[in-house]
Amino acid sequence: MNKLLLSILFLLVSFSVQAQKSAKEYFISGNEKFNTGKYAEAIKDYDQVLKQEPKHAPTLTNRGIAKDRLQEYREAIEDFTRAIAADPKYTEAYLSRGLSKYNLKDYRSALLDFNKGIELDPKDAKAHNNRGLVRYGLKDYSGAITDYSKAISLNPKYEEAFYNRGAPKYNLGDKAGACADWTKAKSLGLKEADAYLKKYCK
Repeated sequence: MNKLLLSILFLLVSFSVQAQKSAKEYFISGNEKFNTGKYAEAIKDYDQVLKQEPKHAPTLTNRGIAKDRLQEYREAIEDFTRAIAADPKYTEAYLSRGLSKYNLKDYRSALLDFNKGIELDPKDAKAHNNRGLVRYGLKDYSGAITDYSKAISLNPKYEEAFYNRGAPKYNLGDKAGACADWTKAKSLGLKEADAYLKKYCK
């Protein structure tokens, strides 16, 4: 009787280990597809991971980001919310959900997610930059400048933060500051800044 029980447990353990290995393989495959822009295919791989580990916060978050890239913002938010339920301290899920809410122009709710994400990881330059986008959407230009400036202090070569900071400065009447930021963004390699320089900084 004992031998039979032990052999059954061994088979179950072996199956579990094999399943975990398979989930890891799907996760890696999904990330590779995501990195080459094959978002729909990546989602299929993430689906396979979640069949085995339905509360795996990184997979839920990655699948949500893939859905966001496909402009499936509400479905993305559902995945991020599930990730947060699985791991309430998973910073990336809050920051990603905030960005999807921003894409839906739900700025006030997005701000709450960015606040939480930054509370969990205050040294994430990208998070401060993205919260700046939300504050700009709310017409809180001073708050947006503060966030972009924080992002720049964390990453002095953050071209997007310089580029983004130009707009609220311009809206507050600081044309010289705005043009300086767009000039800096262009010097760091952001070609989009050139259009603003030609239009507003002649």
